[in-house]
Amino acid sequence: MSKLPRQFPRQFPRQSGGERGSAYIVVLLALVVLTIVGLSLVMVTQTEVQLGSNERTISRTFFAADSALDVASARHLLENNDNALTYIQNVSALGGQSLADQIQLSKVTILSTAPCDFCPVNANGQLYVNANTSVSGTARRVGWGGGGMPPVGATVFSQSQVSAEIRFTNQQMPSVDSIRTP
Repeated sequence: MSKLPRQFPRQFPRQSGGERGSAYIVVLLALVVLTIVGLSLVMVTQTEVQLGSNERTISRTFFAADSALDVASARHLLENNDNALTYIQNVSALGGQSLADQIQLSKVTILSTAPCDFCPVNANGQLYVNANTSVSGTARRVGWGGGGMPPVGATVFSQSQVSAEIRFTNQQMPSVDSIRTP
């Protein structure tokens, strides 16, 4: 049998002095780039969450103002009350802070009246009309420290105003002082 030459530990060629630690620098640069990308994603996500929160507040305020028109219609039809009104809704409290929607409802103003052509009761001598009215509602999303009702200086987060002309059919002839004069 033939003898195999004796194997010595293999030696790798020596690297030149300028290449030492280059892998370490490449890994560090890759980590820096990945960290910057991660922080960018965190910032974008945080901005999107804030935008969503603001949109929710604005939508809530708009719908609160819109609900004021329904309140005005109900007060007009059920109570024959056309006066201005301020009320609070959607009160919530968290950690000593309170939030609510403060609604201001304008006076329901009768713009014009016209005889009700389709009202059979008009044949009996009573005068029923179609009344065209104007009303607006303003909602403010407010916050304040503590409980109870919002103070005058409460912080306003959002404000929205909705106005409408509403036609009420089969209304008794309104009194002359409730009709707006030009």
